[in-house]
Amino acid sequence: MNTLQREFEKQYQKHLKPEKIGALVIAKRCSGLGINLNKSQLESIERQIKDSIGGHLLLDVSDEQWSSAGFASEAEAAEALNLALQDLEPDFERFASNLEHSFPDLLTETTEHLALSTLKTLKRSARRMLRDRRGFLAAFEANLYYIWGNALDALEIHLAIALEAGEIFNREFRPVAATSSDFVFEVLTRSHARSCQIASEVLSLLRAGHADGAMTRWRSLHELSVVCSFVSKHGNEVAERYLLHQDIESCKAAAQYQTYCTRIGYRPFPAEEIAVLEEKRVMLIKRFGKTYATEYGWAAEAFGSRDPRLSDIEKSVELDHLRPYYRMASHKVHANPKGVFFSLGLFDGIGNILLAGPSNAGLADPGHLTAISLAQVTTTLLITRPNLDRLVMSNILLKMSDEVGKKFWAADRKLDQQERRTKRSTRTRRKHHAC
Repeated sequence: MNTLQREFEKQYQKHLKPEKIGALVIAKRCSGLGINLNKSQLESIERQIKDSIGGHLLLDVSDEQWSSAGFASEAEAAEALNLALQDLEPDFERFASNLEHSFPDLLTETTEHLALSTLKTLKRSARRMLRDRRGFLAAFEANLYYIWGNALDALEIHLAIALEAGEIFNREFRPVAATSSDFVFEVLTRSHARSCQIASEVLSLLRAGHADGAMTRWRSLHELSVVCSFVSKHGNEVAERYLLHQDIESCKAAAQYQTYCTRIGYRPFPAEEIAVLEEKRVMLIKRFGKTYATEYGWAAEAFGSRDPRLSDIEKSVELDHLRPYYRMASHKVHANPKGVFFSLGLFDGIGNILLAGPSNAGLADPGHLTAISLAQVTTTLLITRPNLDRLVMSNILLKMSDEVGKKFWAADRKLDQQERRTKRSTRTRRKHHAC
C-alpha cells in the first residue's frame, strides 16, 4: 500500500470515529446557541460518548462562555443546553446512514481537517519517501544506461559536434550578416541554437527513460528542420516574412491574454500596448496580404498566396517522408484516445499496463530521429556558406547520424532479446509449477 493511502486511512480512522463525530454534532448544536466549545470540552465529550453512548452527558460551560452567548445566568444557559442536547441519537444515526446529505457543512469541516492533518504527516515522511524514490530511479537509470549507454553517448557526441559547428559559424559570420540585412542567417542561426537545446532536452528525457516525452520534443525539432530547409530554399524575402511574423503571433497571444487575464488573476495589458500590436498586425497584412495572418502565413507567397499547412511545407522540402513519425509523436502531445492507449515505453506499444513513469523501452525512434533532424538543421546552416571545412563537417554529421541510429537499434534488439528470454523463463517456471 502506498504512503498516501496508508496515511489517509490512518487519519480517516482518527477523525471519523463515532466519538469524534458525536462531539462534532454536539458542538454544532452548542454553536447554534452561541456557545463555542473549546478543545478540552470536546475531548471530555468524546470520552463520555466512548464510555457510554446514549448515557447522561455532563458539559461544563464557563461563565465567560454563557455570558458572551447572551444568557442572563448560568441556570438559563444550562436550561437552554439541556433542551438543545436532548434526543441526540437520531442525529448520530442520520449522520452514520447518510453523512453527505445530513451534515454537508460538518462533512466539509471534517474533510478539511483530515486533509490538513494528512498533508502534515506526509510532509514529515517526505524526506524518507523521496530518498527511497530517488534510490529506485538511480538504479533504474543505471540499468537503462547498461542497455542504451553506447547509443546515448553517441547522440551526445553528435550534439556536441553540431553545437560547436554552429558556434563557430555564428561567431565568424554574424558581424557581416548584422550589417547586410541577412535574414536567412538570422533565421538559421537562431533555429540552430534552439535545435541544439531541444536535442539536449531529448537526451535528458532518454536518459531518464521517457521515450514518449523525447518523441514529442523531436516533433518540435522536426518542425525547425522543415522551416530551416524552406527558408534556405526560398531566400531572404521568406526569411524576413518569417521573422516579422512574430508580431502576428504576439498580437494573437495578447488578445487571448486580455480575454482571460482577470480569471487567472492578472492585470490586462494597457490599451496603448494593445493598440501598438494591432497597428503592427494591420501594417503587415497590408504589406503581405490577408493570408499572412494565418499560422504559416509567412510561407503563403511561396504557395501562390494560399494558406499553407506544415504538411505542405514539409512536402516542398522533401521531408514529408517523416510525417508518419510526426503523427506518432503527436499522439502524446494531444489528448486523443490513441495517446491514452499507445506508448513507446511499452514493449508491444499497446497493452494493459498503465505506464505512469519511466521505462527502458522505446528509446530507438526518438534517439535516431533526433540525430537525423539535428544533422539536417546543422547542415542546412553550414552550406549557406560552403567551403571545404564546412562541407566536411556536414558530411561528418550525416555519417554520425547514421552511426547513432545503428547504435540505438542495436540496443533496441538487445533489449528485445532480453525481454524474450524473460518471458520464456517465466513460462518455464509456470509450467514446472503446474507439474
